[in-house]
Amino acid sequence: MSNFDNKIINKRYKTIIKTLLVLLSIYLIRDFYLSVSKQNLPPKEIKLKDIALRGSIITSDGYTISRSIKKYSASIHVAYLDPKKKEFFLKLFSIYSNIPVEDLKKSFYYDNGKPKKAWVTIATDIDAKTAIFLKDLKHKLNRYKVFRPIGVNKNFYYGLTITQKGESREYPLGETLSPILGYTREKEKDGYTYIVGYNGIEKYYEKYLNKKTDGYIESKRDAVGYAVYTKDTKEVKKKNGYSLHLNISLSLQKHLDLILDKYKQELEAKDIVAAVMRSKDSKVIAITSSNRYDPLHIKQDEIENLQPKMTTYAYEPGSVMKPITYSLALENNLVTPQTVIPTYNGKMALGRFRITDDEPFGSLTVNDIIVHSSNIGISQVAWKLKAKKFRDGLIKFGFGKQKSGLDIGTESYGQIYPLKKMKNRVNLSTSSYGYGIRVTFAQLLKAYNVFNNGGYSKPPRVVNYIKNSVDKKFVYTKDYKAINPISADTADTVRNTLRDVVLRGTGKAANVKGLFIAGKTGTAMIYKNGSYGHNYHTSFFGFANDDKGNKYTIGVLVIEPKYAKHFASQSAAPIFKEITQALIDTKRLQPNYSQEEIDRQNRIREQKEQQIQQQQEERTKEFKDMLRRKREQLIKEKKRREKRKPKRQVIPKRTAPAPQPDLF
Repeated sequence: MSNFDNKIINKRYKTIIKTLLVLLSIYLIRDFYLSVSKQNLPPKEIKLKDIALRGSIITSDGYTISRSIKKYSASIHVAYLDPKKKEFFLKLFSIYSNIPVEDLKKSFYYDNGKPKKAWVTIATDIDAKTAIFLKDLKHKLNRYKVFRPIGVNKNFYYGLTITQKGESREYPLGETLSPILGYTREKEKDGYTYIVGYNGIEKYYEKYLNKKTDGYIESKRDAVGYAVYTKDTKEVKKKNGYSLHLNISLSLQKHLDLILDKYKQELEAKDIVAAVMRSKDSKVIAITSSNRYDPLHIKQDEIENLQPKMTTYAYEPGSVMKPITYSLALENNLVTPQTVIPTYNGKMALGRFRITDDEPFGSLTVNDIIVHSSNIGISQVAWKLKAKKFRDGLIKFGFGKQKSGLDIGTESYGQIYPLKKMKNRVNLSTSSYGYGIRVTFAQLLKAYNVFNNGGYSKPPRVVNYIKNSVDKKFVYTKDYKAINPISADTADTVRNTLRDVVLRGTGKAANVKGLFIAGKTGTAMIYKNGSYGHNYHTSFFGFANDDKGNKYTIGVLVIEPKYAKHFASQSAAPIFKEITQALIDTKRLQPNYSQEEIDRQNRIREQKEQQIQQQQEERTKEFKDMLRRKREQLIKEKKRREKRKPKRQVIPKRTAPAPQPDLF
């Protein structure tokens, strides 16, 4: 190659180098300018959302049985994490979040094993308490410079980010009140998890529980993303969903739960439903079912229990319908309590159809027809009413295709014959004593309350009032249809007859001394597979009143008890009695005992106390005896071991030889 060619090549290299130097200078000047200008820029605007939560459900004695809690997620931007301090970060985050380090490391990689290079979500479903700890950790990580700025802006970096990602429903008391609470599900919208009611109270009051407004803070932020509060900062407080305040008392509710659990096992029943309602205003202070479930962990075999049986289970009620028929005849002046009706020694035929009674009587007064639960007698009372008056009366009592108004979710309709079919004497007869008609537990509870409340009854209500975010209270009146089917005089007459049922009829097992206990038993065969078999519904609906003005309407329904206890007098009535005792124990009823009864109760209490003391002494003695026997056994065992040990040979100690006399 000639010298001329070398000169040309050198000249080209110099030109390229000069060009590169110029471009590098331009880039450095631009970089310097941008960094200076960005540092002088005012802080960026930020709008932080404070998302509102679903409302809570609270008992009358202040216990929260359903509430929403915030859920958070934790994320970081991998590029801003100092590689040298990654292990330090993982160990600290593991301590604060209780997530194993190995699980945290996995979140830094995709499923195919490739490392993530941007945002990484390292934890989800973080509760509020853990989120507070992690926010504290965030500040510590910033102090230790675990995250570092990169790029043009030397003062900005993304650190540990804690974000509210949704809410979850919590039931602090587990299965308590689950038959009426229902359950919820999570619904995602725009990456945020909301709670929606799917059954029970959670669904019935969905409109108010989820009536909420999100809050926000609109302000400037500093280099690391924190909000800077100034006079221009805009803040709107969030408004959580409305809270529901129940009439239900947790203390009484737990009593009912224990009673129903006990009898379900004893009666081998499929389910038991019970409720206690204050008669004067229809406020339900306890309502439960023996088939309860954990709303957060519903098992496959519990799905049939999700619908509240109080309002969705329609059944043939049996003899609890007889007082309704009786009251309608009284109201229409067709009978009096003393009217005598022939009962044909417990057997009566209507063509091929036969009506029978468990107790054979030649004739009974109308009052005693209820006391002895005569099917033959009440059929003839219904015939006096005739089809139209009887059917119209049932509708006035709230039966048929009408809602009771019990505010716990979906409500099924009952069923009564249309007028044309009701004119058939057999259909009229069977309807009068609770066959061929279907009702719900809630319909019966509302209807029976008429007899204990002067002929008038409001819809039974579980929710006392709703309270919004500014503590304003109001009452929800959906399905709020009261009934007034009979006069106060008729109601009092029927109530006194129901008192006779308890004193000398089928309801003796429900009586409690010192109180006005009245009610009616109902035993009805269940229609299955085209015929009536040996499965039964048993029930007792009635009242427990004291002379201090406390009045309660109580309902008990036992679904398919064992055949040996298939009469309501053996199953539902004793449950009613124990529920009444629970009202006494929780100071809601005050029995008016005679001095003799007070002395008897004191003797019983003293005997129980003595028995408890004696049992404690016996247990203490047994415990001491057990300790003594163990000690003696240990001593004997020790002696046996010592005997088994071989005797040690005594080796004489070596001694220095005696000094010899010096012969020289």
